[in-house]
Amino acid sequence: MTISLIRDPRWGKITTDFATAILGEQLDAKGVLVERNDAETSQFALMFEFDGDKNHIRHVLYCCSASRPATEGETTEESKSVKTEKLSLKASALPNGLVKSKTCESTDQTTYDNWYNAVYMPTAATNNSTGTRSTSTKSGSATE
Repeated sequence: MTISLIRDPRWGKITTDFATAILGEQLDAKGVLVERNDAETSQFALMFEFDGDKNHIRHVLYCCSASRPATEGETTEESKSVKTEKLSLKASALPNGLVKSKTCESTDQTTYDNWYNAVYMPTAATNNSTGTRSTSTKSGSATE
């Protein structure tokens, strides 16, 4: 499953896809999102790049979990201000030790162009204790 946005930029709220697939919320028969106290959240991979980055570096955090979104509101008589939903993200390691990958100047063009089509899993990882490289046989996706 691919969820293209955590937060809808048009109105600053968590998308329904993210709320149901990752946060464990449920849509009832009338289209209302319902949160239960026993909802189980799912881990996910987060792929992103920063607006304004002159190098256009693309990132992936593999084993992310999200907190319940904070709900804020404000009433004023003279103006209206939009409040966005905020949540905390935590990235931890996959069983093979990977936490994050990012593109750089040596990333091949095909990998860069297809970055958002699937979660990138490296074919080799550096072993910090010996300084040697080993080939990874683990493939798949950090998404649900």
